Amino acid sequence: MSAAGSPPTYEELASLVVELGVELAAARAKIADLEARVGQNSRNSSKPPSSDGLAKPAPKSLRGRSGRSPGRPKGQPGTTLRQVEHPDDTVEYRPHGACRRCGTDLANAEEVGVERRQVFDLPERIGLEVVEHRMVTCRCACGRTTRALAPEGVNSPVQYGPRLAATGVYLMHGQFLSKGRTATALGELFGAPVAPGTVASWVRRCARTLDAFGRVVAERVRSAPLAFFDETGMRAAERLHWLHSASTGMYVHLSVHRRRGTGGIDAADILPGFTGVAVHDAWAPYDTYSQATHALCCAHALRELVAVLECGDEPARWAAEQTIDALLALKTAADTARTAGAEQIPGTVRDRELAALRSAVAEGLAATAPRSSKTQAKHHALFKRLGNRHDDYLRWVHDLGLPFDNNAAEQTIRMAKLRIKVSGCLRTLRGAEDFAAIRTYLATADRHDQRMLNVLAAAMRGSPWLPTPA
Repeated sequence: MSAAGSPPTYEELASLVVELGVELAAARAKIADLEARVGQNSRNSSKPPSSDGLAKPAPKSLRGRSGRSPGRPKGQPGTTLRQVEHPDDTVEYRPHGACRRCGTDLANAEEVGVERRQVFDLPERIGLEVVEHRMVTCRCACGRTTRALAPEGVNSPVQYGPRLAATGVYLMHGQFLSKGRTATALGELFGAPVAPGTVASWVRRCARTLDAFGRVVAERVRSAPLAFFDETGMRAAERLHWLHSASTGMYVHLSVHRRRGTGGIDAADILPGFTGVAVHDAWAPYDTYSQATHALCCAHALRELVAVLECGDEPARWAAEQTIDALLALKTAADTARTAGAEQIPGTVRDRELAALRSAVAEGLAATAPRSSKTQAKHHALFKRLGNRHDDYLRWVHDLGLPFDNNAAEQTIRMAKLRIKVSGCLRTLRGAEDFAAIRTYLATADRHDQRMLNVLAAAMRGSPWLPTPA
């Protein structure tokens, strides 16, 4: 150090400049990391759209124009209100007064035509239907009396029936009203003075009848050749829990567990015995189940690549853009081949785009190799995963029966996220488990073209609907 009061030497100034430069570089890297974290949304990360809030980004799809005009796709059945042959009621109107030409009274004039117009509406009053069950007691000649047995399900002097109970469960876990709003809706719609506690008891009773149904669905997903897996956080009993989803084209299984990882996956008891193709994101615990063939979601990878485009340095952005282009070109080729009824993507197209993809990933690895910040290290991990898990990401390229993404799994938990968005949380773990059991039932029934209200009524009668095995 220079003596007190004397100017610093050149060496001291140079050393200070170096120290300040290092601190400035570190500060810039930290700011970039924070900006990247703050800039995360549903378009460039795995965050759900519901987390975007009022700062939801403008839609910006990586897909090109399909060329299809707006409206219902060609060939998809539509719904049109049409007149019925036999209406419930008919009101006839005759012309009043005199003929506008000659002035003759039209009261007894000859009818020569009728114009029909039909109005579809609810009746003035939709009320409860009360059925009284009378169990008659008879006395035999010997003096012994015998009373008739009550029908199954008629257990008390006054009670609500299975269809009203099913409607309550439908409003709460099919349309996601709260208990209080469900009770209010039943009162206003049907004149049924139902308490919120009664709605809760219906939900509990419905879930209890679905234990066997859940086991049947779990077994059918476990034995399927292709299944989709995902998980999402949900608050229950004032703690974070996880809703685990396992589904196929015809079955949906949901379960709640305290753990997100292998503890929750094992408790669902599907993936541990699954030997088909398991489609999921690249979350590590799924990969511990080595008896399954793993296929990774390319939509998740695209969102991560978009994040590189938004906050990576120029070489990384270039590599990300080339990777996106190659993936989308392969997807377009696969979609075109399926539409044409082909079994494979044309070899020349496939090989060209796979080579471009490998080259882009290698460029990304080199560009992010310094890992000088958390953001760059994250981008490096992405390119490394794309290289190391190349086969798992691209199984759909070689087998057109496999999907490009894991959207099927995300769709199964979308309704659960809506429930959480409406309620904020489920107060008890038992309530969360009941919700998972009922949504398993309703989602599976929907995939078999069953009406929710009908299958819920069957469950409230104690005989749940069961899907016929394919």
